[in-house]
Amino acid sequence: MLEGIKVVDLTNLLPGPFATNILAELGAEVIKVERPDGGDPVRHMIPGLFETLNRQKTSVLLDFKKKKDKEILWELIESSDVLIEGFRPGVMERLGFGKEDVAKLNPELIYCSISGYGQNGPYRDLPGHDLNYLSVAGVLSISGQPNGAPEATGGVQIADLAASLYTTISILGALLSKARTNSGGVHLDVSLAESALALMAPRIAEYYGRNEPAKSDFMSRGAYGAFLTKDMKHISIACVEEKFWETFCETVGMKEFLLDNLFNSWTKRMENAEIINRKIETIIAQKTLSEWLTIFKDVDLPVSRVNTINDLLKDPHLKYRNAIIEEGDRIMIPYPVKMMFQK
Repeated sequence: MLEGIKVVDLTNLLPGPFATNILAELGAEVIKVERPDGGDPVRHMIPGLFETLNRQKTSVLLDFKKKKDKEILWELIESSDVLIEGFRPGVMERLGFGKEDVAKLNPELIYCSISGYGQNGPYRDLPGHDLNYLSVAGVLSISGQPNGAPEATGGVQIADLAASLYTTISILGALLSKARTNSGGVHLDVSLAESALALMAPRIAEYYGRNEPAKSDFMSRGAYGAFLTKDMKHISIACVEEKFWETFCETVGMKEFLLDNLFNSWTKRMENAEIINRKIETIIAQKTLSEWLTIFKDVDLPVSRVNTINDLLKDPHLKYRNAIIEEGDRIMIPYPVKMMFQK
């Protein structure tokens, strides 16, 4: 799809490399520029992560303090369609590769800057990581237990990966605009904090729509969560719609809850989640995960086994879809969208 598109990647760690890896998977040629003093820090921080994020790229080592290496970068930029940089605001200008400088050489270049808080504003120069961006975006405030304090428990780097996806979407949009209108270059200013904030939009709308409820009411969910089975495994239950709530209660022996007005809407089940979930915990603990999956197998309900990372390779659906692949001693996650072109 992106064959013939050339990308210069001046990013490290996760947000930029994840985005350029998507572009590479879509067919773009990605040149990853690394420092000669060890390269991308991920090479030495987390085993296996560098290979996952950069497996389809060509790496070159350039020292921006050397004139010859800067000339090589200029040559790469001149022949490229996209440049992605992940330095703090102002660094590219100090190196002589700011957007105005580059535009003189390649006026049609898509120049993308990824930073924690964006290229301007009071926070622009602050250092940060995923946790900090989630804090500023309000995501952390609704994390953890409904009655508890914020917790740094998301499992994945939400702000980093949200920014990666918004970066990719914006670059694809810019490439499409360029192809359709023959437009000139564009500067994309991607903020990790604002990318996380964008994912908060549904929660923010709900918060004000429900007249600013306390966290305990706002984040509680009745019949929506992971529950421990008899064999110490977990099953997830997500009964949001009325039809699922009714079917679930009938299936597990909670019909009395259907007669109580405290639970006859999703909002009420949020406000009274503790009562519902205590009952579900007691019921689910009486049988093994396998027994529950057998009971739910022919019932139209949103219930699932909770896979551990070790379970992923054995999951029959993921195996059928080739969604996770074992290659020697490495586990690979292919591009998740299956593309079937019409002849």
